[in-house]
Amino acid sequence: MKLLVCDDDISTIDVIQSQLDCSKLGISKILRAYNGQMAKDIFDEEHPDLILCDIDMPLANGINVLEYVYEHDKDVEFSFLTCYEKFEYAQKAIQYGVTSYLTKPFDLEEVRVCIQRMIANVRQKRMTSSIEQRSQYDSLMSSIFRQACDGVLGTDRDIVNAGLRLNGVQFDADSIWRIVFTCADMTDAIKKTWNKELLVFTSSLLHDEAILDYVGSAHTVVNSDDRFLWSFCFVKDEIDDQVLKQKTEKLIEFSQRYMSMQPVALISEPFRFYEAANVVCELYEQMRKIRFYAGRIFFQSDEIETKEKGIVLNENQIFWYLKKRDEEGYDEYIRSVLDESDCTVKELDSFRKELLNIFINYFRDNGMSSNLIFMDPEMIALDEKALSCKNAMIEFTKRLFILQQLKAQENIDSEDVIVRARKYIDENFRSNIDRNDVAAVTFVTPNYLSKLFKNSMNMNLREYINQLRVEEAKRLLLSTPMSVSEIASYVGYGNISYFSTVFHKLVGVSPFDWRNGEGELSDEIV
Repeated sequence: MKLLVCDDDISTIDVIQSQLDCSKLGISKILRAYNGQMAKDIFDEEHPDLILCDIDMPLANGINVLEYVYEHDKDVEFSFLTCYEKFEYAQKAIQYGVTSYLTKPFDLEEVRVCIQRMIANVRQKRMTSSIEQRSQYDSLMSSIFRQACDGVLGTDRDIVNAGLRLNGVQFDADSIWRIVFTCADMTDAIKKTWNKELLVFTSSLLHDEAILDYVGSAHTVVNSDDRFLWSFCFVKDEIDDQVLKQKTEKLIEFSQRYMSMQPVALISEPFRFYEAANVVCELYEQMRKIRFYAGRIFFQSDEIETKEKGIVLNENQIFWYLKKRDEEGYDEYIRSVLDESDCTVKELDSFRKELLNIFINYFRDNGMSSNLIFMDPEMIALDEKALSCKNAMIEFTKRLFILQQLKAQENIDSEDVIVRARKYIDENFRSNIDRNDVAAVTFVTPNYLSKLFKNSMNMNLREYINQLRVEEAKRLLLSTPMSVSEIASYVGYGNISYFSTVFHKLVGVSPFDWRNGEGELSDEIV
């Protein structure tokens, strides 16, 4: 990395260059400037990564240099090393996100730590930039593959080619592909506190990693309904059947180990990219026949003889019994459904998963966390025995109904939820908490909590947390010698610039002004 040191005091630059072991710090070149204009010229020519700059210099002062650099490259790390402690200079430094504000006479160790911090920030920015570039690539490619699946690109070779060129994609409509299509039942995963959004995201990553050894989600399209995840992983036709099957086996193993899902997989025949929409339709049709064969791998060319699922539940009918609190009618309906089946372990397992999914949907629709179902000790015990016989399954279904009724009768009104939410936030606002953390301790869904909180408090959760943090910061600014950055970190802000922005928005003045007795504080003193 290149370091530009700018100071009209040549001895200051000499000390830094001679006394600091810059090569160990990762500095490959030290650039010297003796006035502000010279600093700008060197910046334009050399593009340094780090700048350590004095403020009071001829031709252009350090603030001018800072503004010039920020205008042309916001990723450069900038620090001041100056004799001036004026508040307006420090305020300007905060405004532009300056890494450090060191005053002379300086301690050499302090300068070394400052440079280390600047280097760490540059590396973090570059890493973030790399991740963002990969994210953009993932977004583009997954969009192309989704459009291909949905038929948006069309099935005409020339039209598909035009669409690919328009998006800057590096393959054409005649390129040969295969699809590893999986279908996974989410019931057990949701039972283990996963939510659907996270399952969709994780599944796309897992397919790309297991099938393509790619860290990201560029090649996989995931759809979902109330119960199943349907994932399409696009693979260039460069892998033979045996290797592709082994990779798919690894995918199934990972899905079961890490996500509590055991998908069934269907591997397509090779096809030209412009044929993708038609191939996806064929795969869907075939998958509907095999989706209950968890853990199995099929090829599209296989002759598959399947038996359709033997137990079918009517979700609307069960919802009706729950809403009417008709336990007798519910029990009779469940028995009638089970009486029509052979009640094999496979059929009972399918029935259990489908029934759980219905109850999960009902809980969510009524603003309750579906995790409540799986926190009940009796429910856990009955679940373990449910597949042993029809009577055990009936006991399992009865407990589900009773548990839902008990939860429905609990008087969890909005005031109680808000009281618990405020108590948790008041005790933990200095930590990195969000609405998911608060929802977990109030036993309601995050969306339901946000709605209740907004209606009750006339502000959202984030605004309430910011309010508590700023009030604590106001007190600490007056009662302690802590620096503004230390206070920002103490009350829960990792970024001093963001802290200053929030503080000014709520108080009307900056943290420095508040500490100096300006704003509301001066009115209170008067």
